[in-house]
Amino acid sequence: MEIMFLEAPFTGTVELCKKTIDYLKKNKIRNVGLYASVQFVNQLKTVEEQLQCLNITIISSHADRTHVPKQILGCDNDKNSLHLSDKQKEQIQLYLYIGDGKFHPLALVYAQRGEKKPKEVICNDPIAKDLTIMAVDDIKTMLARYRGSLLKFITAKTVGILITIKPGQEHFKPALELEKQYPDKKFYFFVDNVISFDQLENFNFIDVWVNTACPRVGFDDQEKFIKGVVNLHDAVHAVEMIDEPRNNE
Repeated sequence: MEIMFLEAPFTGTVELCKKTIDYLKKNKIRNVGLYASVQFVNQLKTVEEQLQCLNITIISSHADRTHVPKQILGCDNDKNSLHLSDKQKEQIQLYLYIGDGKFHPLALVYAQRGEKKPKEVICNDPIAKDLTIMAVDDIKTMLARYRGSLLKFITAKTVGILITIKPGQEHFKPALELEKQYPDKKFYFFVDNVISFDQLENFNFIDVWVNTACPRVGFDDQEKFIKGVVNLHDAVHAVEMIDEPRNNE
């Protein structure tokens, strides 16, 4: 079956609401990291003009797996996904997300885990014309749970690797490399089109799970994995990550 994916851009007005403008003024913001979801990323002209009128400098980038600069995907949640330099990260006072929902802006929060001074993410919803604020403190419980899963992986004897056949998310070969990296562990590979969380408890011999699909599964769905779950990239670097300073957990 042939599949065609089409973008569906928002056709309404995309601009900063009064709450967002007041917040930027109140906090004397001069540099923002600007990102938007695909529905709004090509309609940021008015937003950019408003920021210019407020004498605010825009800092942005071309994130992983995105089509255009300033676009953000929910899976761009790694500290290197945004391709921002250390200098740019330091200059940014807060991240400004243009779009609705929480899934995409949470990627900007996750991408700052481990940072000494994580920045707020303010979300300007052009549909509801409202402002919400997110911060690393909002995901502290999840980060602590994820660290526990990393510790489980390090000591685990049997590991279940979850592999999806969805285009863009299939990472079977990298998963095989993980088996070579940890010869003292027994690996079982589970392949499906989707991850069926309700079926995981049927395999009670698994000590911990490794997710190779969307990296947000490893974070957002922690509570669905009784045995714990880590993402493939973090499993590769598990020991180093455990030894890293816990700046914002």
